[in-house]
Amino acid sequence: MVEPQPAPETLGLREFADLLGVSPSYVTQLKREGRLVLTEDGKRVRVAESQRLIADTRSPTKAGVAARHAAARGATVPGGGEEGEDGEGGAGTASGARSAIEEALSTRRARAQAEREEALARKALRDEQIELGQLVPADQVAEVVADATTALRTALENLPATIAPQLAAEPDEDRVRVMLSDALEHMLEDLARRFASIGKPKA
Repeated sequence: MVEPQPAPETLGLREFADLLGVSPSYVTQLKREGRLVLTEDGKRVRVAESQRLIADTRSPTKAGVAARHAAARGATVPGGGEEGEDGEGGAGTASGARSAIEEALSTRRARAQAEREEALARKALRDEQIELGQLVPADQVAEVVADATTALRTALENLPATIAPQLAAEPDEDRVRVMLSDALEHMLEDLARRFASIGKPKA
């Protein structure tokens, strides 16, 4: 049987997230909250110390779990007595069942809290990216694209009526090409200007 390898003393943020089985953004949130123990340069996570700190600062949903484990093994429970080797019959079985149920509920509450914290971390990261202009809400992008498409279509539809009289009066073929190129370039510049406004506040 292959024995599991011990966790390394330090890891990077992403590797620590993989070790915990959570997203990197959740580990970033833990760092912001001061719930990680970092190396002196602040670039790596001290694994064992950070795991203890995360557990100690978590919601006290698991308070008393260690005592219940001790009671289930027949050890002395702080503030209580010591179980006999032969137990208490039905009472011992009922107590063990209650402990199992309470532990399951505690685990579910802790998992739910971790999921809430991770969701908050994702929201905080998303809000920060929006504030820095690195992320734009989809409805704003769709609005700009629709507006730019409508403007381009209108310009193309009006092009024949706008430029036809000028082209008809121009006998030089090279000059006609230049006039058409200028008109199309103006449309493309307007399209690029509209797309460049994505993510920028409206004047």
